Amino acid sequence: MPSETSSSANRAVVAWLVLVGATAVSWYLGDGHGARQFATVVVLAVAFVKVYLVGRYFMELGQALRALHLLFGGWTVVVCAALMTTLIVAGH
Repeated sequence: MPSETSSSANRAVVAWLVLVGATAVSWYLGDGHGARQFATVVVLAVAFVKVYLVGRYFMELGQALRALHLLFGGWTVVVCAALMTTLIVAGH
């Protein structure tokens, strides 16, 4: 039976692979591929997914108190939504 430590390590590796893939997507879109405003919104969303993954798996918020985990998740959603709203409103 696998230990909890190896399971956590496996999840961290998967999170790291997702972070690398997300960085590649952001780089591709930021290098002039796709519509400019669409690319900006996607890059911003990807950045906040990365913030969440780093907080959860590499700063160990996944093992923190549930309230702290929920507060961090809520913060990432609210700040990302506020930035996207500002971007979209200012873009028109």
